[in-house]
Amino acid sequence: MDTNFFEFWGQSFLNLAKGQRQIDEFRQWLRKGFSGSDSLSVLFRQIYGLDSVETGGDESLKLYEKAMQSFHQSFRDYLRLFDAAPREELEALKQECEALKQKISEQEETIGQLRKVLGEKGLESNETARELQNLLKKQTDQFQEMMKATGQAFQKKRPSKSR
Repeated sequence: MDTNFFEFWGQSFLNLAKGQRQIDEFRQWLRKGFSGSDSLSVLFRQIYGLDSVETGGDESLKLYEKAMQSFHQSFRDYLRLFDAAPREELEALKQECEALKQKISEQEETIGQLRKVLGEKGLESNETARELQNLLKKQTDQFQEMMKATGQAFQKKRPSKSR
């Protein structure tokens, strides 16, 4: 985390200690994505060295964006120290969770429909496997009996070697 981040929060918390109005202002500033409060925005620009940069140009915009990216990254890192996550990450995870729940629900419905179709056709998976095993065993037994009978038939028809 960058040192400006800690200086900003230190100054902000000192200002918060001065009164309720600053606390409300601070909450709004955080909710609005670090905008909307002139005193906090001025403090941010001072600490990140943006107050001396001429406003309105491409260079000032790039410097401001870079400072905001650094601040946001430091803020995320700071929250991770407390096993917390930024609201946008939490919202993204909630949306992903809801999408996965929906997908699971659809898959369970599909599985239920397929089981119903298999049941109606008498093709229960366990029963089908058992019937297939029985059929294979029956065919194997019949083949072995046929081979045994063929072997016995050839032994009876074999000409004798005695002359």
